[in-house]
Amino acid sequence: MSGEGFPGLRVIIVNWCNPEDTIECIQSVLSSSISHSQVLVIDNGSNDDSINQISIAFPDVEILSLQENLGYAGGYNFGIESALRQGANEVFILNNDTIVDPQAISLLITSSWDIRVPKIYFHEPADLIWSAGSQWRKFPPMVTMRGYRKPDNTHYSNPLELEFATGCALMIKREVFERAGLFDLEFKNYFEDYDFIYRVRKAGFRVGFVPEAKIWHKVSRSLGEGSPDKMWYLGKNSVLFYRKGNRFSSCSLLSYLIWVSLREMFKLNFDQIIDFWKGVRVGSEIINGNRSM
Repeated sequence: MSGEGFPGLRVIIVNWCNPEDTIECIQSVLSSSISHSQVLVIDNGSNDDSINQISIAFPDVEILSLQENLGYAGGYNFGIESALRQGANEVFILNNDTIVDPQAISLLITSSWDIRVPKIYFHEPADLIWSAGSQWRKFPPMVTMRGYRKPDNTHYSNPLELEFATGCALMIKREVFERAGLFDLEFKNYFEDYDFIYRVRKAGFRVGFVPEAKIWHKVSRSLGEGSPDKMWYLGKNSVLFYRKGNRFSSCSLLSYLIWVSLREMFKLNFDQIIDFWKGVRVGSEIINGNRSM
């Protein structure tokens, strides 16, 4: 199905100092018969040769450059606002460290959900699921990814409505942004997707899993798995996610914080626990009004 059949579609990819993955991602999108003019790259303040490399590889793809790194939330918001101004009716936000199956975009855009979520595999090993949507777990109270690190099977082959979804790849109707807003800039990185989906569902929109649509994710290429920055953001933003608007109880937040600490303790990741709790302190100060964003 050609990209010309979806004239209102814009695919938004945010790059930060990772032109190799971004180029590979764009190539996979274009293999879906999406036209160059439907792809929008946001360079998130890269201090390397990213823009030049991407421009050489795809001279007809639009690149918008930010002066500083605004994180996931800021980078995608900039792209979404640009796409909506240009008349987009559908916006596909896509991590730059992903590879898209040639049929995935057409399957997502023709599905009827307000937000559509593909089946996401690890890039390596490519047969293990990274996320088949996300759901709320009662204890410890937290959002978990369905199928994480499990081989694909029939349990994850049925479409269903989702409680949550990761922001790795989301096909979103224009009306969602118009009524529920964009990503919350206070999060910057991590939990901004779960916060967004929470608000979207509160606004009455439906989020659905489209299992036939498949992508592969290289996972944590930006901040790195278990890096100090990632753990700090997870600590800060977990407080914001649970406690903004008192959406979840203090007990739920505390249970989650203890669970993360014990998990990392058993892994002997003591430095990561310290970074995590430094973030928790900042998040608590923001929630209590003692610190600005």
